[in-house]
Amino acid sequence: MQNNHQSTYAIVALTEVGKKTALTLQEKLDKKSTVYTMPKISDERTVALQGSPVKAIATLFTEVDVLICIMATGIVVRSIAPVVADKAADPAVIVMDEKATNVISLLSGHLGGANTIATQIAELLGGNPVITTATDVQNVAALDTLAQSVNGWRSELRPFIKPFNSYLGSKKTVYFYQEKPWVSDFRGLTVIGKDDLENVLQGSDPIIVMTTEQMDVFRDDVAVIYPKPYILGVGARKDVAADVFAQGFHLFCQQEGIHPNEISKIVSIDVKKEEHAILELAKTLSCPFETFTKEQLLVVADKYPQSEFVKKTVGVGSVALASADVASGGQVLTDRFAKDGCTYALAKYPVQR
Repeated sequence: MQNNHQSTYAIVALTEVGKKTALTLQEKLDKKSTVYTMPKISDERTVALQGSPVKAIATLFTEVDVLICIMATGIVVRSIAPVVADKAADPAVIVMDEKATNVISLLSGHLGGANTIATQIAELLGGNPVITTATDVQNVAALDTLAQSVNGWRSELRPFIKPFNSYLGSKKTVYFYQEKPWVSDFRGLTVIGKDDLENVLQGSDPIIVMTTEQMDVFRDDVAVIYPKPYILGVGARKDVAADVFAQGFHLFCQQEGIHPNEISKIVSIDVKKEEHAILELAKTLSCPFETFTKEQLLVVADKYPQSEFVKKTVGVGSVALASADVASGGQVLTDRFAKDGCTYALAKYPVQR
């Protein structure tokens, strides 16, 4: 399947002054965004809201990743109340006054990124970020933020968020172990090494564990995060054997010092969407396989070394690197690794919206 998702930002303003602030913010934001206004003040730079503002805002809530509302908080609360669903799915919602004096992170502060976005907007416009999540107020890490930072969020972690963030916010001892140095935000955490892990697991204090190995946990105060911070871009000669392709992948992992379980998804060009060897690796890793068109890859291909043979075959001279680039928003981490007619490249999974 093809997937080239980019975060969608909507900025909504109901007055002329608010519209001016919205357009200023749009210009300063390093994100593609659309400004929505009331029909009577809309122009070629904006999109007119359809129907009542309350219903229009509710509709946008279900369609975008980030909703920025320049208006009274009450209007926003009444608008989104019927459509708020789940912290793992709801968009980031930021509310600010017309002069951008206060920029409020209203909803999805951690998983949706509203806290970070509100802070960024405040910096851009000279305002005051208003953050009310307990862990941020107490200047400690949060379980959901830690999971998101390594692309390790999964629905099974949902029941752990409230108790663990409460432990952290109240400065209770929360142990933290990570198999590799994935994160460096240890605020409020008691970091332990591998030698101490077994003893802590046999105790009764809460612990957050980051690991690539599947863990069977029998305590409700042990939260396990499985980091998947990487995207694997690949290319392969036609009908390559699955074991040959897998062997090349494992050699690549050894070279880069990563565990196969850290791969979040595999990407390539669409002419390879039925390539058996790639599909088998994706199945083995239990990760999705996504493809891009030649036209999508050509946008970034010139940034990387080109193969004339590959260009003649599929229309673009860089497949593994270009695919990794498109999927990650340009966050490629490695050179191309080639083995037995197969190519591999690594990119960072774009965790921020």
